[in-house]
Amino acid sequence: MVGVILVAGLGLRLGAALPDEITVTAPTRLELVRGDKVTGSIGLEPGAKLSLVDLAGGYALVRYRNVNGRVPADRTDLPRAEAAPAATEAAPVLPREAVPAPPPAVAPAVAVPANALERELAGRLVALEGGALKPVAAARLAGVKFYALYFSASWCPPCREFTPGFVDAYGKIRALYPEFEVVLVSSDHSAADMSAYMRDDHMAWPALRFAAIPAAREITRYCGDGIPCLVLVDENGRVLSDTNRHGSYVGPDAVLDDTWRILRDYRRKNPRVKT
Repeated sequence: MVGVILVAGLGLRLGAALPDEITVTAPTRLELVRGDKVTGSIGLEPGAKLSLVDLAGGYALVRYRNVNGRVPADRTDLPRAEAAPAATEAAPVLPREAVPAPPPAVAPAVAVPANALERELAGRLVALEGGALKPVAAARLAGVKFYALYFSASWCPPCREFTPGFVDAYGKIRALYPEFEVVLVSSDHSAADMSAYMRDDHMAWPALRFAAIPAAREITRYCGDGIPCLVLVDENGRVLSDTNRHGSYVGPDAVLDDTWRILRDYRRKNPRVKT
């Protein structure tokens, strides 16, 4: 073969280590190139013999019958080392151990209810905001260890008599014991009645959403046979004080007195950390 062969109008020098002839090993197309443009192509089947002219950019520059062109080098029987493009054209390949592994996927942080009562109430509470009931954020129950479940209704005269004093006591208790919370469980006839009752009596505590009450059996089971019914439970649902005791109704005031005593005892054993 001559030292310089013209392929598609370009002078390409034949490498001394390259074979004179190569064979197509997979279906491919011979691209006819003029300048830097492909002007046509010819389909080639495995077994087609091509005269090798040179290599460039992953292509074998060849002559087939009476035409010159190029085919992908990896579609021929060229040895891999010969078919590879020049080292200056290839990006360096890092050793496997040198390639940094992608950082592990981190799941988004999700607030998990910390105790039994918090889990039962999560997503079910509402509270007054701007005169209307709005969903309560889960963070409101964070750190609560004592729950006063207040079963009450606007149509109940004894409830209307007890509630104003309970609202006043609630503000005082919460200021001293943020570990305490009240949850209203309404026996009203509608969500609108419950909302009006909370608004008229200035209840700052949350309430079980009216539509959620029928399905909240783990909460409603604490209610006795009549209202007002006040039940103080710990964070795991254990009853600490109840309006109904040994078959007798003692009233919510007795539970409120117990609440003060239990919380004072808790604070003596668990002093608040001063900040």
